[in-house]
Amino acid sequence: MSETQNSTSQKAMDEDKKAASQTMPNTQDKNYEDELTQVALALVEDVINYAVKIVEEERNPLKNIKWMTHGEFTVEKGLKQIDEYFSDAPIVVSYVGDHQALVHRPGMVRFRENWQKNLTDAKYSFMESFPFLFNRV
Repeated sequence: MSETQNSTSQKAMDEDKKAASQTMPNTQDKNYEDELTQVALALVEDVINYAVKIVEEERNPLKNIKWMTHGEFTVEKGLKQIDEYFSDAPIVVSYVGDHQALVHRPGMVRFRENWQKNLTDAKYSFMESFPFLFNRV
């Protein structure tokens, strides 16, 4: 490499170092390190709080609503709040008799108490018919 090219390269490198030192903070500065540490700690705290929130929502998917006091209570407001509370929860209630293909769901088929009584009576009669299978204590 010629002397001129070498000095030109050196000048360019020196200018780059000078520009970098003007734009970059002095990492040896104690205040800079303290400030950087505080920003990092705040960021870590935010991430941890967000992670805790996500985990809590996974454990308790139902949102917590502000329930009214007994002085504010009316039937209409109570029904509205109950609907609001259960709007997030897909709750399925069904009744299936012993090995029946028909599934009884509230609002779809009216559940009759005598169905349960008939089923219990039929089981009891069956058990009495075969005492050697079902020993009573």
